[in-house]
Amino acid sequence: MSSRARTCAPVRGVIARECYGATLADMTRHGVECTAEENHLWSLGRFVQWLIELKPESVLDVGCGQGRLLEQVHAAGITATGLDQAGPRLEEPRAKGLQVCEGTAYELPFGDRSVDWVTLRHVPHHLEHPACAFAEALRVARTGVLIAEPSFDAGLASQRTAIELDLWEKRQDRRVGMHHAEVYELGALLAMLPADLDRDYEVESQRIFRLRQRSIHDFEQQAAARIEDLPPDHPERIALADLLADCADHGLSWNGSLLVTVRRRG
Repeated sequence: MSSRARTCAPVRGVIARECYGATLADMTRHGVECTAEENHLWSLGRFVQWLIELKPESVLDVGCGQGRLLEQVHAAGITATGLDQAGPRLEEPRAKGLQVCEGTAYELPFGDRSVDWVTLRHVPHHLEHPACAFAEALRVARTGVLIAEPSFDAGLASQRTAIELDLWEKRQDRRVGMHHAEVYELGALLAMLPADLDRDYEVESQRIFRLRQRSIHDFEQQAAARIEDLPPDHPERIALADLLADCADHGLSWNGSLLVTVRRRG
């Protein structure tokens, strides 16, 4: 797999890099198709690789879900604890013997600087108050915080349709009462960090992206099930029809990920 990277102009002292893992042949045919699971595992693997390169002594994964990050970090010989809301979602990591606890991102049950690194992978857009969660993660972290958000490249036609698809799906989530905000780009994430961050921390970002096609057929079937309760002339049905037409014309590819490292100086 070929790759390329470029260094972007610094923003607020941030070192930013963009890395693409698509060959020229892949790009000309709008990417090799892969499933949501395959894309998730690739993105997670890159995040864990970045984390391990930071050589953490211990990790707290906020919003640990099924515990896949915990598994990989634990396999690397690193002490790892997961945190998520109370409920069935914690049963799977517990069944695997992983260390997890119940709580919220706004009140972490850990002392000041008690964990080496805190991670929030694809969590911010699920939070009503991300800035509060970041402040709490920085309180607990002895060395730093690693944040990731899904990311798109609007310079590619298949990614522009992916952006519209993402917005459509999140509107359906909000329609049934779920908090699901638009993904946050680098500037928005930085704005949520403490105003005096530059004095005590160094910030680095990287955007990873591998051009892979998402099945339009699978999306259409899933989308139809999500709007079964809506009348035929509902605006969301019309929006879906327009979106599917755009996908047919321009293709549909999976998102990448924006990684932000916030590391304490000294």
